[in-house]
Amino acid sequence: MRAVARARHAAGPMRTALLAVCAAFALAAPAWAQRPIYAPAAAGEARPLPPVQRLERRFLQISAANLRFQAEASRLAQSRSNNPAVKDLANTLLSRQEKAQPELLRMLHARGMAMPLATNEHHKVLKQLARLNAAKFDRLYVDEVVLRPYQVDIANYEKLAAQAQDPVLKAWVDRQLPTLRYHVAKAGKALPAAALRGQRAV
Repeated sequence: MRAVARARHAAGPMRTALLAVCAAFALAAPAWAQRPIYAPAAAGEARPLPPVQRLERRFLQISAANLRFQAEASRLAQSRSNNPAVKDLANTLLSRQEKAQPELLRMLHARGMAMPLATNEHHKVLKQLARLNAAKFDRLYVDEVVLRPYQVDIANYEKLAAQAQDPVLKAWVDRQLPTLRYHVAKAGKALPAAALRGQRAV
């Protein structure tokens, strides 16, 4: 019995030292090691955006990408076109870009979105424009930069004007629609034979 008591007495300091080491390890461990992580539960809490909000975000992405593309192409038109009406059209599009892009950026940033990159189709048209001059340039510029994209834009703007819930975005769309229609009419006058091809809204 005495031997057992002595063993228990000797184990006391060892147990105390062991508990101290464990406590020190717990304090030194990183935060993620000190508390459980419930990734499946956190993922389960995520909810998809409502359809209207997804529509608004998609609209902003497409509109911003188109605006950037039209501005880049219009800067090329200033140097490569010999047609005063086409140059004037390019200046009109650049003027719209200067006014509309800051507003688009604010609406994108409010949703945690960045300015989108140019699409592959945009890159393709810009490369083609960079190789052309004079009448051939004018035809491609009016058809592929103004008329065709603006037809898509107008259809998208009209769709969003009817469905948008964000009052700021809806008011912006309502202000932009007359400008887009004016640009289409101006492009038709710059090159009266330019093609108008129907496009689906996105």
